Amino acid sequence: MAKQLKKLDDLKSAFGKFDEMSALVDKVKGEIDDVNKKNVAAGGNDEIGKKYHEQVDKPTENLTVLVGAIRDKLQSIGLHGQGTADLFDRTDEHNTQLVR
Repeated sequence: MAKQLKKLDDLKSAFGKFDEMSALVDKVKGEIDDVNKKNVAAGGNDEIGKKYHEQVDKPTENLTVLVGAIRDKLQSIGLHGQGTADLFDRTDEHNTQLVR
């Protein structure tokens, strides 16, 4: 068990980078959504198109859901991490007041 917790000086800004990563993943998700729309339109409804959709539609839907979940998790980590960094700061301030 740790005897002392120490907050790194750049902890809050480090968690801020998760927002940037989330935004990048969101751009990737947008591209995937665009490709999916084009696949639906291009696949057609004839026998070949139906076979194509049987093979492609579900995996691309799964990919879209997965990338969306990754985006959401990164955003959540950034938000909660920054909140934790703020909590550490408030704890430090409170401890300083107690020592005075």
